[in-house]
Parts: sequence; structure tokens; C-alpha cells
Amino acid sequence: MIINPTITREDLRNQVEQLVHKDKMTYAEAICEVCTSLTIDPEDIARIVTGPLRIKLEAEAMQRNIIKNTTLTLF
Repeated sequence: MIINPTITREDLRNQVEQLVHKDKMTYAEAICEVCTSLTIDPEDIARIVTGPLRIKLEAEAMQRNIIKNTTLTLF
């Protein structure tokens, strides 16, 4: 469970966004591709998938019915 210290949240976000827009990958595919290229276990990289990248990944998963749709409520 060692995370490669050369990848930061910002680097991950940039690499994933580039793959999504340039190669027309899904966010999940792009994250797996980055993990493969850096030989990092996807479970280990999950800790740095935060912020806008996590929101986009969750939205994509909900759209594809991979995870249950949730609605945000105020209460």
C-alpha cells in the first residue's frame, strides 16, 4: 500500500482530464490508465481522488447506473 510520491492530486487531475478530453475515455478508465502507467494500485490512488475529480467520477458512475443515484437535501 505504498503511494508513489511523484503523483500529486493536481498531477492526477491533470492527467485524468487530459485522457478524458483527448482520448475520449471515461473518468474511471482514465484513472485506471494512470494507475497502470505509474504501476499504482487503484485502491491506493483512491485516497487522492478528491474534489472536482471525485464529483465527476461519482456523476459518471450515477449516470451509468454503477452507483445509486443520490439527491442532496438541505435537511
